[in-house]
Amino acid sequence: MKDNIKQAIRSILNEFEQRDLPKPVPREISPPPFQKINKAWVLMGMRRSGKTWSAYQHIQLRQNQGLPKNTNLYVNFEDDRLAGFEISHFQIILDTYFELYPQNINRQDLFFCFDEIHIVPGWEKFIRRLIDTEKMQICVTGSSAEMLSKELGTTLGGRAWPQEVFPFSFSEFLQFHAIEPNTIMNSKTQAQIRHLATEYLLYGGFPEVILGPKELHNTLIQGYIDAVILRDIVKRYAIRNADIIQKFIVRILRQLATPLSITKVYNTLKSIGLAVGKNSLFEYFQYFEDAYAILSAPFFSLSEKVRQVNPKKVYAVDPGIITAYSIKNDFEKSARLENAVFIHLRRTFNNICYYKTKHQKKEVDFVITRLNGELILIQACVKMDDLETRERELSALIDACREFGLNQGTIITEDHEEAINQEGIAIQCIPFWKWAQVKLAP
Repeated sequence: MKDNIKQAIRSILNEFEQRDLPKPVPREISPPPFQKINKAWVLMGMRRSGKTWSAYQHIQLRQNQGLPKNTNLYVNFEDDRLAGFEISHFQIILDTYFELYPQNINRQDLFFCFDEIHIVPGWEKFIRRLIDTEKMQICVTGSSAEMLSKELGTTLGGRAWPQEVFPFSFSEFLQFHAIEPNTIMNSKTQAQIRHLATEYLLYGGFPEVILGPKELHNTLIQGYIDAVILRDIVKRYAIRNADIIQKFIVRILRQLATPLSITKVYNTLKSIGLAVGKNSLFEYFQYFEDAYAILSAPFFSLSEKVRQVNPKKVYAVDPGIITAYSIKNDFEKSARLENAVFIHLRRTFNNICYYKTKHQKKEVDFVITRLNGELILIQACVKMDDLETRERELSALIDACREFGLNQGTIITEDHEEAINQEGIAIQCIPFWKWAQVKLAP
């Protein structure tokens, strides 16, 4: 077995050396200051969101600085030639690399990237040994938040630099289209940005999707979700009934940006003759979150009991996922905007909740807690020209501001901009295309 693994590793390293690297679309993702700290760069995110490309970007930068390509090592543990790879085989990677490139034995500027390493049980022990005994830059990637967080908190402890990787942000999307975000715009550029915002909200920011033809969008996105189901959930957790998992995730993806009652979903599945335990659905939901396919926002309350009895609002990791599973276009335009607002917030904040006012239970989409404890209230609303919609959004935000003792709130719209001062509370309406260009302060 070890001979087969060694042969596979040798082939993989030779192929990496010989092939041209893809030219990655630039990302706003930076490695840790390796020269100052001795930590592993840990990239976490959903499949196809850009983790590997982020590593390639660093490799490309190193080559631009004059470092030979063979000072970089890249191994993807989902390569079928590595089937059966175990923790005892990790040393083979080091031995084989230094056999191929003995001139690099004493170098201290090597970069080793281990892609999807979390599928190998015990991987963190090997990485910790590298950190403690070798002088090299180390990058690991994985698509399981739950597995990585356990390992980061135990064996690796404080020796990890974790970083979440999401599909393209809107500012990255603009840069891909040769527009520098957050700069002074003439009318032509502003029109371009408005058009691109519509495209971004519809198709999202998965790197492969924005590079490909629009007619392949749904096929690509649904393929990503199928891969999450089969590889990250069914295979990893040895689940027998993949059909239930498929139906459950599709049901979730068709009601995003709304509170999700798993009990109601359970009753619906039961009514159509699908046998599944309610506890199993709660487990499956957690698996989806761990794989970054979905993200959630709990109800805002200082009481843990209140938070637990209220359902979470659920979002996709990318607004294009909503389009790929769309059956209600009118609703989904609103859902895509709210989802895109959530993801932009999630890049900076982990503590994002939704809220309902105490008396009339009016909903506020987002309550964000900053590092200093300051609260921010945000609504997402496509249009503000309908009087009923305008009244609903404003009254919910104003009532919530009063309850929290705040004097300002924000409404993110599709294309409406307005400053409103009502009952002593300042409400700023700002278009998504303008708001999402700016990186938020934590």
